[in-house]
Amino acid sequence: MASWAELDEELRLWRAAGEIPTFWWRDDDTEAPTADLERLIALAERFSAPLHLAVVPHAIDPGLAPRLGASPLVYALQHGFSHKNHEPKGARASEVGVNRDIALQEADLTLGWQRMVAAGLPNLLPVFVPPWNRIAEKTLMVLPRLGYHAVSIFDRRPETPVGLPHFNGHIDPIRWKEGARFAGTEKTLEQAVRHLRQRRLGEAEKDEPTGFVTHHLQTDEPTWDFSAALLERLTFRDATRWIALPQVLKGAHLG
Repeated sequence: MASWAELDEELRLWRAAGEIPTFWWRDDDTEAPTADLERLIALAERFSAPLHLAVVPHAIDPGLAPRLGASPLVYALQHGFSHKNHEPKGARASEVGVNRDIALQEADLTLGWQRMVAAGLPNLLPVFVPPWNRIAEKTLMVLPRLGYHAVSIFDRRPETPVGLPHFNGHIDPIRWKEGARFAGTEKTLEQAVRHLRQRRLGEAEKDEPTGFVTHHLQTDEPTWDFSAALLERLTFRDATRWIALPQVLKGAHLG
């Protein structure tokens, strides 16, 4: 467990080394404009933090594109196809998992991307975010051929990545078991401090931005409060730098 003081100390150690840690922000499950999405975008604009929305392509609301177009800080990524589990009972949920035929997966991903383009989503990036953060190796292998430039799951980059470069999430303030609710300040800060420390010490790739992952449709009030507090802490006195993925995609190396 970690405290705000421990986060401040880790940021101090980065400053002492003459470096500024990078962060990026991903939010999952967007399909339509909602009051919660408005709140999310307002939070991003308050702290000038680029916001990457993982959009479910299956049934994009026609009002989503004009709403996102009004916010230049907002980017769109592809979040699977319909966010439907195709794994058998007893297996961990995945839309692009080991048990589904790869031809069916490719058809869904291709159609999903076509729907993202047809919806006219602004700042659309060819980055794939698998639902439940789970994706089979066979699927990772075909993503470059389908035109994707990166993939985003949860956890640090694999030591031997398959296919595309990863820009992953490392901080999730929600506890998912028995219903979505705030995981707690200390537990969530531990995720942030751990990845920052690993980067600083060379135990993780230093150039991998630390990822903050939210889910605006499943966010309770304590989670909203924590998210605002974290964003404020990380932007205070320019202690960190929030990045947009286009800034790093061109320089990303393939594993």
